[in-house]
Amino acid sequence: MGDNLRVVVNRSRAGSSPTDAFPVTALVDWVECEYVNNKPAPAALVDAEVFIGTDFDQRMGVAANRLKAILIPAAGYDRVEPDAVPDGCVVANAYHHEAPIAEWVMAVSVMLDHEVMKADATFRAGSWDMWPGRMGSYRELFGRTFGIIGFGSIGRRVAKLADAYDMRVVASGRTDSVGGNTYGAIYYGGGAIAMHRVLRESDFVLVSTPLVLETRGLIGSDELTMMKPTAYLINPARGHIVDEVALYDALASCQIAGAALDTWYEYPSGATDQPRPSKMPFWDLPNVIMSPHHSGATHGTASRRGRTVAENIDRLAMGQPLVNVVGELSRI
Repeated sequence: MGDNLRVVVNRSRAGSSPTDAFPVTALVDWVECEYVNNKPAPAALVDAEVFIGTDFDQRMGVAANRLKAILIPAAGYDRVEPDAVPDGCVVANAYHHEAPIAEWVMAVSVMLDHEVMKADATFRAGSWDMWPGRMGSYRELFGRTFGIIGFGSIGRRVAKLADAYDMRVVASGRTDSVGGNTYGAIYYGGGAIAMHRVLRESDFVLVSTPLVLETRGLIGSDELTMMKPTAYLINPARGHIVDEVALYDALASCQIAGAALDTWYEYPSGATDQPRPSKMPFWDLPNVIMSPHHSGATHGTASRRGRTVAENIDRLAMGQPLVNVVGELSRI
């Protein structure tokens, strides 16, 4: 093997060749194995220097005797157990999903506000009940208020697109101030008071904060009560940021007008597993748009993330600092 880096990669995710998915220039010995529940067998990590994946637990950490880097080909890092990361190991993720997710957010906003799904279903069934002769039956985005909870790369991209619709944009986050371009958004700052202001003022509420200990259950029944009864909740971030039962109850009772949900509470554990995404029957509600966590899963996202992972492998081989380091997880 010489000085080659030993890199563990999921066979089913890498495609025909790992170098197609991760175009490295460094000399690499690829260890291709099947992941179960997004994890390889711990034995695959023995003598590995790089692990590419989204999940990392204690059993993997014990086996990873030479691990230098955990490279996440995704933005979320909530499934890496902090205490499992070995000493001397750096954790880095990859974004590049903000453009397609923002497109999805604006698309579902239009669909909810213009009642596109209802119009399609009724017209297919032979009804003209939503004919423009009954003008004024639905609303428009123009001049309305778009609220963003979590003003990172996704939140800013959505702010840019919402501004193009001539919407008023307000936002809150986890810090009191933000640097860089806010694309016309009014940033209220970090903390509960700022978030509550966004919830009360907005016609659309986007959840785009990461799932960490502080944001788990961030939006519960009290927060949903603050929203306008005509407002919509849009969540492409993580399901568990919003309380599952409280959200279902708010939608079923029409406490809020509707929701578009792309992230969930239950996921498949394997290729043949087909669980319902929640213990609550969201699929029975007419005011919900559901999608299977695919808002950012474009070819472009996968390609861009693959290049970032490859860049970090090359940087590791050359002894250079990695990009997109998750400081709160890295043990260096």
